[in-house]
Amino acid sequence: MPRQAPAVSSDDAEDSRCFVTRLFGKRAANREVQVERILDAATACFIRAGFRGASMNDICSEAGMSPGALYRYFPSKEAIIEHICAEHRRESAEILDRMSSTNDIIEAVVKVGIEHVRHMSMDESGVGPADAHARLFMEVRAEAARNEAVAAICDLHEGMMREKLIAAFIAAKDAGLIDPVVDLEFAVATLAAMGEGIILRNFPAQGVPLEALEPVFRALATAVLRPTNKQI
Repeated sequence: MPRQAPAVSSDDAEDSRCFVTRLFGKRAANREVQVERILDAATACFIRAGFRGASMNDICSEAGMSPGALYRYFPSKEAIIEHICAEHRRESAEILDRMSSTNDIIEAVVKVGIEHVRHMSMDESGVGPADAHARLFMEVRAEAARNEAVAAICDLHEGMMREKLIAAFIAAKDAGLIDPVVDLEFAVATLAAMGEGIILRNFPAQGVPLEALEPVFRALATAVLRPTNKQI
């Protein structure tokens, strides 16, 4: 007679599921730690030697990992940059989504601009200098001018931001709140160029307080979007 499998109680099944959940949760957490370790090392290398000057071996050495271990997470420097840009896309989306919290489009633009400068130029978390994000942004921007893969990554990021800003501006224009001096595509490009220029010049690292940038953002947004002062 074939031996009958022992009955499994509901408690045993629940314990098994809990074990699997804990196991996969632990693996996911460990992967996240390793990814952060690599990104911190890559950021330090890119800031120190530039995107082109830093090799994958340099990143391995900085992270204290073997090439085989690192390549399991990122097969190339471009892959690392893509991950960094993806994080920036997520963070930028969160900042842009806050535009919907106010009916004053000019103040919304000012807040978005200031938040982006704060995030990119005044990061005080993690390893490295407090303006590590701004320095890394400079390296990525420089590499995008000569590397099509990195340029494509940047274009994807900018496209997401552009779509959100244009949608907000269209809504404001349709409501009669603004009368832009140029078409909305160019208006978005102009405002984005200003914010990017401030980050590239790294004004906060030079001692320029964020409060000093507010009237500058407001003046430009007002000149480009021309609010009608209509109430809704």
